[in-house]
Amino acid sequence: MTYRFLPDIALADVAFEAESDTAAGLFESCAMALTDIMVDPKTLKATVDREFSLDSGDLDRLLYDFLTELIIAKDVDSLLFKEFSVKIGTGGGSLKAEAKGEPIDRERHGLRNDVKAVTMHMFGAKHEGALWRATVVLDI
Repeated sequence: MTYRFLPDIALADVAFEAESDTAAGLFESCAMALTDIMVDPKTLKATVDREFSLDSGDLDRLLYDFLTELIIAKDVDSLLFKEFSVKIGTGGGSLKAEAKGEPIDRERHGLRNDVKAVTMHMFGAKHEGALWRATVVLDI
C-alpha cells in the first residue's frame, strides 16, 4: 500500500494518488492519505473503534462514499483514525471497514488541514495490471 501527494493540482485542494495490489488495500491507502493530510498520524492512538458498512453502485462511488464517511466522522464526532481494515464485497459495490483512532485533541495532535470534502475533479479508482490505483482531490 502506498500513496503520494500531487502538488500544483489546485490552490485550495490537496491531491494524492494511491495504489495497492488489492481493492481493499487501495481503500486503506486512500484512508491513510486522508488521515495524513488532516493530522500527523504518529500523534494518534487507536483507542476508539468505528465500523463502516456501505453499499454503492460501483467501486468509484464506494471509495468516494468511504472517504466522505471518514470526513463526516471528523466533523460530526471529532474522530480521527490511524488504522484501517477494509473488506470489499463481491462486485466492488459494498464494503465493511473498521477504523481505529481517537477523538481530536488539539493539544496533543499535530493537526494539519481541515478537509471539507472529496471532489469529483480527477477522481477515480481503477485496476491496472497487477495494481489498483486511485486519484483523489480533497477540498481544504
